[in-house]
Amino acid sequence: MNAIISRTLIELLVSVELSDEESVSVEASASFAEDAATSLGALPDAERAELISIITQMGEEAQDEDRRQVLLDLPEGLGLTE
Repeated sequence: MNAIISRTLIELLVSVELSDEESVSVEASASFAEDAATSLGALPDAERAELISIITQMGEEAQDEDRRQVLLDLPEGLGLTE
């Protein structure tokens, strides 16, 4: 799995999640997350585990508490832990 692409996708999803409704509608945010979850759900187990590890590391490194919490909740929210 390409770590740069993974981190970029995760940063995009987190930024959308943290955006206010004036910037990104709730419907658009939900659609982005659902589309990502569907695509990422097709990852083989080893790549899924690697992505979860990248997300967890990003959460641990995050300085902003809101960003940290979104990152730590993201694997479950994307259905990666099921």
